[in-house]
Amino acid sequence: KGRIIPCVFGVIIIGFVLTVAGQFLLCAIFLSSSVEDDDTRRAAAAAEFFLRLRRRQNLNRKHPSAQITYGRLPLPSKKTPFQLPAYPINHQKSPEEKGQEVIVALPNHAITACNDALWRTLETTTLVLPNNETFVFTGDIYDLWLRDSAAQVHPLLLPRASLHSNNLDGTPKKEGYGSLVQSDPRLERIVSGLILKTARYIRYDPYANAFRLKDDHEFDTFERDVLGRFGFISTWNYELDSGCYFVRMMYYFYCSFPSHPVFREKEVKEAVMIMIDVWIAEQRHEDDQFPEGEMFDCYHCAHDLPYRYNPDELTRDGKGSPTNSSAGLTWSGFRPSDDPCEYGYLIPANMFVVVVLGYVMELCETIWNDDELKKKANKLREEIHYGIQQHGIVEHPEYGKIYAYEVDGLGNYLIMDDANVPNLLSIPYIGYDYEEEVYANTKRFILSDDNPNFHHGEFDRLKIEGLGSSHTSWIGKNHRNGKIPDDIWPMGLIMQGLVSNDINEKVDIVEKLLKSSAGKNHMHESFNANEPSEYSREWFCWADSLFAELVVSLSNECLEKSYTYQYMMSSLFSGEY
Repeated sequence: KGRIIPCVFGVIIIGFVLTVAGQFLLCAIFLSSSVEDDDTRRAAAAAEFFLRLRRRQNLNRKHPSAQITYGRLPLPSKKTPFQLPAYPINHQKSPEEKGQEVIVALPNHAITACNDALWRTLETTTLVLPNNETFVFTGDIYDLWLRDSAAQVHPLLLPRASLHSNNLDGTPKKEGYGSLVQSDPRLERIVSGLILKTARYIRYDPYANAFRLKDDHEFDTFERDVLGRFGFISTWNYELDSGCYFVRMMYYFYCSFPSHPVFREKEVKEAVMIMIDVWIAEQRHEDDQFPEGEMFDCYHCAHDLPYRYNPDELTRDGKGSPTNSSAGLTWSGFRPSDDPCEYGYLIPANMFVVVVLGYVMELCETIWNDDELKKKANKLREEIHYGIQQHGIVEHPEYGKIYAYEVDGLGNYLIMDDANVPNLLSIPYIGYDYEEEVYANTKRFILSDDNPNFHHGEFDRLKIEGLGSSHTSWIGKNHRNGKIPDDIWPMGLIMQGLVSNDINEKVDIVEKLLKSSAGKNHMHESFNANEPSEYSREWFCWADSLFAELVVSLSNECLEKSYTYQYMMSSLFSGEY
């Protein structure tokens, strides 16, 4: 008994010590968790909130608070300017239409290639930065193009039937329409960060089309004085579509997260306001108009001089060819191919402006409560749409009424199409409310030998034809000095599939794209239609992302996460950049 009593006291003392130690440990854990960075806490809260909301039948798309909500994406329709485009047609039916699914026979290597393409942008070209920013470069060029970066993340924002069972972070998914960006808070952080970074770049200089990650590059005198390169600006080619891609990215993200805090960021709304003012000023480019206001305080804005570029690329000492200031259209110095415009009013880009101004009007109403900006956007939208109807449709002797690629509003026009998007082929894809007969005629012209950029070829007994580009395409594999003959751009073939409602045509295009990839199963910039081993730009993620969009419209198998997904995401958020 004398031994038992000390043992009992010993057990009591040990228990007390362990209890106190456990409390200290819990406090330490609590204190540690309390100092997690804001992004981690917000991501965890978003994931929990997402799971709660997905159990509800009707999700509210309009929420006044800054808390993140997950919206039900509107089904595609081109009846109003405020809905997503009708193309690409999703052949995977919604859960409400079960029993009507279309079985599309795609080979396994097509699904694998799509999965690789879908995540290639995140894996190889995405940098998650501090200050809630994200930087996405093009691939083999380590700069951020406003157009390319937004297009590269676009597959994450598309509405589609969510027929697979789990989200990408492993949590259960309830069937319904949704987007990939809704399935993982880290994807939400990546895209919202790109929106914020892009807005800040536009705020830095609204005429630039590409930017560097850092501003420490030493530009020479010609680059600074003639090419406009300075600080963060990689290239200063004013391309009308660049701002459009930014607004489209915002709107699609809004459809998934209608009350996301990124829309309350001062720079985001300012970027939209700046682009609208630029588009209005460039309606009168011929009159040397320049946008004015406190927001135009950039390096190039300080002198209040109209945009001028290298005289070797734009005529009249860098001003470009003459245009009609009363045409209603807005001017662009360069095409989405980065080539200079022959005539200053690029019709596909003006159509894109009409579409995204509709998106701005909705954001003004639902988020910013800005009736003045909404009226300004609507006025500009109506003027440009009228200008397209008046000047953008021309009579062709064989095809009838078709859309011109470029016009000057003075009676001159250019009839052609180029593989880079926006182009005339992509009109349904970008969501413009086109005249069906005019577009049908235009499409017949585009996919014919009358279009100087339509090329043919044959290899391994496979005949192939498709849209190329007037952009200089240098052979990349063998480093030969010359332009690729009979060049076809995968982007052109992909867009042909994206605007088609014919499943067989789409499947055929997917197979041809893979056979012409020179065994890489990645989309190049361009290739020789007779010798696909001659290609340009092996690492070109814009084309990869478009390819993923095409395959996803046929099969949801592509959406399944790869075994490297979690490792990839962990690496992106490791803090190393």
